Amino acid sequence: MEGNPFFEKEASKPKNWFIIILQGLVIISSIGIIMYLFVLSPNEVDGPSMEPNFYTKQIYFANRVVQWLNGTPVGKTLGFEYQRGDVVVLQVPGYPQFIKRIVGLAGDKVAIRDGNIYLNDELIMEDYLPPALYTRGGDFLEDGGEAQIVPKGSVFVMGDNRPVSYDSRFLGFIRNDWLKGKVFLRVYPLDTFGLIPTGTIIYNQ
Repeated sequence: MEGNPFFEKEASKPKNWFIIILQGLVIISSIGIIMYLFVLSPNEVDGPSMEPNFYTKQIYFANRVVQWLNGTPVGKTLGFEYQRGDVVVLQVPGYPQFIKRIVGLAGDKVAIRDGNIYLNDELIMEDYLPPALYTRGGDFLEDGGEAQIVPKGSVFVMGDNRPVSYDSRFLGFIRNDWLKGKVFLRVYPLDTFGLIPTGTIIYNQ
């Protein structure tokens, strides 16, 4: 009110910048926690299993929204579903986190013959692998052995560095609830910064 000394005093009261900054930090921290728990997950490559596409100590982000929406009508409509060629973070019970690549989806028949991958009885070419890379078999999927059909709610994964990668050839199928998200952005080292595309799998007809 005009002429009221009480209101004039309140209007001229200085701002408490400490409280304002503290409130800002709380808001930023809350947003960061929500992003970490439900949207983005930072991870670090440990080991050579994804070379030459990923190296030890590289830091990347995984999109967890794909994990939440995969297999749902919303995920299908928006394109938030796991695909062949996706790089993913996963954790099998009793093992540390891995970074691998999805090769087979539910319903796919996977086989190894003479060091080559066959998907649904057709030889495939993978554009993210070095030319003529030999893929050896494992305890679960043997070279020349019986083909394995990926069950519902699971995927078949491999590392890009096939000679050294410990993956579905040995571990078996990876349940969808063991996946932690799709890798989409590499942030360190800075000279490798960039988006991670889904690899292309081509049927060699």
